[in-house]
Amino acid sequence: MKKMIKKFGKLITASFIVMGVGLVTFLSTPIWLQFGMDTDLLGLFIILIGLDIYVIGLIRRKNLGRVKLVALITLCSVLSIAILTFVVPLIFPDFGVH
Repeated sequence: MKKMIKKFGKLITASFIVMGVGLVTFLSTPIWLQFGMDTDLLGLFIILIGLDIYVIGLIRRKNLGRVKLVALITLCSVLSIAILTFVVPLIFPDFGVH
């Protein structure tokens, strides 16, 4: 594990772990459906968070040019908007419903 952290960095290693948990959660949906739990959206949500952490790790680790840096920051903010669409209805259940 120390070699992986040294090679990729803490954020990128953490993103691999988070995306792995999300993938396992997503792929285990048929098992959880037998117990009445639908985990496919939760798995996709966790994968999105891992992908966002990965992009942040790339931004911090690499010495990028302006265009690539702007593209990665834009990608990170678009992913964060997608994450917000999952989180906001959990906090405000009546948001957008009239």
